[in-house]
Amino acid sequence: MKKAISLLVFLTSLSQLCYGVSEEERRATWDKLRQIKEQTSLTLHPQQGEVTKGANLVEPGNDLSVHFSEIYLLRIVDPEDNEIYKLHITALYMSQQWANYSKVREKDGSAMSLTVLSRLEPSNKLSAGKKEEQLEVNMGIEDLANHLGQGLDIVLSGETDEQNIHIPSIYLLAMMQSM
Repeated sequence: MKKAISLLVFLTSLSQLCYGVSEEERRATWDKLRQIKEQTSLTLHPQQGEVTKGANLVEPGNDLSVHFSEIYLLRIVDPEDNEIYKLHITALYMSQQWANYSKVREKDGSAMSLTVLSRLEPSNKLSAGKKEEQLEVNMGIEDLANHLGQGLDIVLSGETDEQNIHIPSIYLLAMMQSM
């Protein structure tokens, strides 16, 4: 049943991406999809099961690189065949104070589950004066399916900072195709 739902979601999203666009736009979409999939890795872990790690959305020079060093999606299929999605976020920023990220919500205000993995001050010279927070946003397949058309917009909130993060629909589609 999960596979049938996944296939239906995939076909629906694919038709949304391809409907009403020129051949040039369609080709660019497929090229971007291929690039993302090439950076996606699959590993097998004895305890966790099958783990698919998506490409890092943070690239040098893009807007996200000011506040983050990593943002990627994990898809985990555990040995009992449960499917789990986690958006891994590494916030890396220059500040005297911790942002203390503690909440995440969708742009429409719907709360999402956030797990703080660690908070540390990197000790190497390149990161002097920076703070690092590793976070995970727990999601279900429904969260991905609901945002395949427009992408996922989330707001990460802390005591001293609030950041908007956009996960493009093409990235979500590439992760869905990794099934």
